[in-house]
Amino acid sequence: MLTSLIIAYLLLHGGGSQLMQNDIAAATKAVDKNISVEATKKQALAVLDSAKKENEAFIKERQKIVTALKSELAKPGATFAELEATAKPIFAADSVNASHMADAIFKLRGVLNASDWAKVFPVPEPAKK
Repeated sequence: MLTSLIIAYLLLHGGGSQLMQNDIAAATKAVDKNISVEATKKQALAVLDSAKKENEAFIKERQKIVTALKSELAKPGATFAELEATAKPIFAADSVNASHMADAIFKLRGVLNASDWAKVFPVPEPAKK
């Protein structure tokens, strides 16, 4: 039962795809603000827009599975096997989506030179003690 609850929690509370939307939005703002060469900016924004649309489509598809999982969880006698069967499609889809998002980052890296990359993805400050 604990495993079922953990699976349900992970699926119901967003996962990496939701965080990726935030990262794509932040990168889009940084490209728009910091990249001065118009052709480079246009190409980088196209890569980010494509990644955003693909991730949004995944989130919509994921929501259908979450809805079905909520329905299963509402059943008092829901078994692990039933929950697993309901949730199983999302695991493969999540892996594919993560791979596509990584591909988008590599495409973006091919568009931006090292200086532009540092402007869009600055190195974080070390934590102060």
